Amino acid sequence: MPTVVANRYARALADVVAATGNYRQVLGELEDFGAAYQESVEFREVCDTPGVSMGQKLSVLEALAAKMGSSHVTLNFLRVLMSHYRMPLLDEAIQSFRSVVHARMGIVRVKISSASRLSAEEQKLLQSRFNELTQKQSELEFHLDEGLIGGLVAQIGSTVFDGSVRGSLDRLRGQLLAQ
Repeated sequence: MPTVVANRYARALADVVAATGNYRQVLGELEDFGAAYQESVEFREVCDTPGVSMGQKLSVLEALAAKMGSSHVTLNFLRVLMSHYRMPLLDEAIQSFRSVVHARMGIVRVKISSASRLSAEEQKLLQSRFNELTQKQSELEFHLDEGLIGGLVAQIGSTVFDGSVRGSLDRLRGQLLAQ
């Protein structure tokens, strides 16, 4: 769950990006950089070590961002995080930025769990159905849940749509016990 501080950084970045509308580009660059940050123990140590001067930290950051082809806006955001000793909040800031971007672009994120892999046709059908249901563009994230007997479970924010066999059996059990 993003913290208040990460949310503030993410909203500020979204306000800057709003001028160009390159939300997807900046989000992609941040996600790529975040993955590199998580993978590189050495880079995280450079960021966290007080013995490394801020100038050296920024030089390493700029070299890595340049190698990854980050835009000027993304690089400036990363510089701000680094110079304010907020790099440990990078993942939270990326999550928060993703939420802000999706809200501004009218995208709703749907997490779908199924017992088996869904075909491309089934995925398209689900996407069009959730587009209708939410009246927004949906971005689906698929997961396999071996605990499901059949059917699927979809989650939008805190709302869960349980179309699984297990869910149906649980509802039926509840109805029978209530009588």
